[in-house]
Amino acid sequence: MVRYWIYLLKDEVAAHYRHRTEKIVELLREHQHAKAPLKAICRKQVEFITERLSFSRLELGLKQSFTGRVGKNLERNMFILRHESGEEALLVVQKRRLLLVADSATLAADIGRALAKLAPTFLAVAADFADYHWLCAPALGRKFA
Repeated sequence: MVRYWIYLLKDEVAAHYRHRTEKIVELLREHQHAKAPLKAICRKQVEFITERLSFSRLELGLKQSFTGRVGKNLERNMFILRHESGEEALLVVQKRRLLLVADSATLAADIGRALAKLAPTFLAVAADFADYHWLCAPALGRKFA
């Protein structure tokens, strides 16, 4: 089982911290584990560096990559994605982050590529904060005449 928190960072923050990602992850970890007075400060900092997520924009992007295999639950703001091999993933949309829970790493990677097509500034952080990486769209091959 693969679990990731996925954040959409603002362009200028992502450009500045692209090679110092551990600083952003440290802030996100503090925000997750902080207690009452510090929690509000960390929340404001996270809100400052992240973008709000649009459910409809995510839905359009996922439907382009997972044609016919995207289910949604509007009451709970979540998507259920099905892979060709029968594996499933759950993508829960919160205001400023996504929770991705997938059966396999390959399905999680496919979802990451689909999200990277929407915006190049998605940062995926493992639920235990042990691993993190930028979601990157696949490189397009050259077209030769």
